[in-house]
Amino acid sequence: MAPDIVCIVRFIKNQTVQIDMSALRLSSPHYRRIAESLRHTLASGALRPGDRMISARRLADREQVSLPTALEALRCLEADGLIVARPRSGYFVCQRDISQEMLPVRALSGPVPVTLAAVARSLFSSAETRLIPLGAALPDPHWLPTDTLQRALQSASRRLDAHGQSYSLPPGRADLRNKIAARAAQWGACFGADDLVITAGATQALRLALRAVCQPGDAVAIEQPAYFGTLLLLEDLGLKALQIPTDLKEGLLLAPLADAIKQHRPAAVLASPTVQNPLGASMSVARKQELVALLEQAGIPLIEDDVYGDLAGEGQRPPACKAFDQSGNVIYCSSLSKTLAPGWRIGWIAAGRYHTQVLQARMAGDWAGAPLLEAATSDVLASGDYDRHLRRLKVRVADGVRAVIAQVEASFPKGTRVTAPEAGFLLWVELPPAVDALEVHRRALALGIGVSPGPLFSPAAELENFLRLNCANEPTTQLLNAVDQIGTICHELTTSSRPAGFEIIDGSEC
Repeated sequence: MAPDIVCIVRFIKNQTVQIDMSALRLSSPHYRRIAESLRHTLASGALRPGDRMISARRLADREQVSLPTALEALRCLEADGLIVARPRSGYFVCQRDISQEMLPVRALSGPVPVTLAAVARSLFSSAETRLIPLGAALPDPHWLPTDTLQRALQSASRRLDAHGQSYSLPPGRADLRNKIAARAAQWGACFGADDLVITAGATQALRLALRAVCQPGDAVAIEQPAYFGTLLLLEDLGLKALQIPTDLKEGLLLAPLADAIKQHRPAAVLASPTVQNPLGASMSVARKQELVALLEQAGIPLIEDDVYGDLAGEGQRPPACKAFDQSGNVIYCSSLSKTLAPGWRIGWIAAGRYHTQVLQARMAGDWAGAPLLEAATSDVLASGDYDRHLRRLKVRVADGVRAVIAQVEASFPKGTRVTAPEAGFLLWVELPPAVDALEVHRRALALGIGVSPGPLFSPAAELENFLRLNCANEPTTQLLNAVDQIGTICHELTTSSRPAGFEIIDGSEC
């Protein structure tokens, strides 16, 4: 619908009315005139970032227009990123120096040992379960299809009877493997049910993949920054991390990867080409094809972590790298932990030419699956309930991301930069250099707020002034206030680190 007639249609949506479209376009709607006046007010500096805007009702009285017209004017400013709405609180002026520019790509270095476990243990041991969940990368439990999951469990329990309480032996239930293979075929994957092994989540799948192709002391090429679960796996298996620069738009950069292969010859490449954690970057189809071809030519396996893939795309999700694998060189790992049922721990691996090694490793380790959960998951995938849930989840995630970005813009200090991912629910935030993300984490924890500090995403606990924020939660007043509190902590740390005599006058540094 043309923006010129939005407010008019709102008043007549229950009537049949003939509208002269050309006449409407020639006029200047009241809401646009009011919005332009408000823009001039903001540009004059009369209101500072964080100040409350005039309420819609007062604006309507002042301009002698209807309340919907006043609201439309404020929404115009919100769409331009000038103000942000807070639930039940009104509109506030955004912090306009927050940038969504691309973060710098760091220079390539050689393989390094991972020394993250001590930091991770320190952070995780201090965390409580009842935190405002801006840290853990999990969807809001209220967003999950609980009724659907319960019905599937009950149906599977009746069908399996006592066998539901037994073991599911590797490679896992055939009905679930068939459903997963059929879904993957929709985006071009060329593996069947017999090529799959069901795992206890994607982390176990990644562990099996690494064990199949690596030996202790080997280097594994990973994205920079990298998901901390990947780093902990490398450390636990005695593997070194070879960091490859990763771009916010392009994903894993192929030229530095090619150089790293020539110089260091990694045993494997472990990457998330679709919705990377923590950047949210996705490689284009063409670049995925190039990546597969590059590693096939080099004889280096690609371990593809596709746990967020189902959150990408408006309708049909984009193909994973596995869709372009003709030789079995891509080891594909995924799960439903980020979209359907985190606690069910349903994951899978399609290991290509490494299938035998992976299956042996699965049987030698924590090999037993849960038949009841596997059967119930198969039912959910077969019924179409999962696809209906995904459509709702994507809308909620997009709304949550927008709300948190707007709150960061309104609350965080000058010099902050934040990603705006096209898919997924994670924000990667670069804070001013003076702000220590570990200290932000500690202070936020004391307020009952969880955040993930940048050092978790670096092999040697670097990235000290970065945060990852989870946006897969209802943007309630409590949640947005928590983001505001994190911003306040960052302001305090910025101020406390200033040299003596440093002053702030009218918001400018002198």
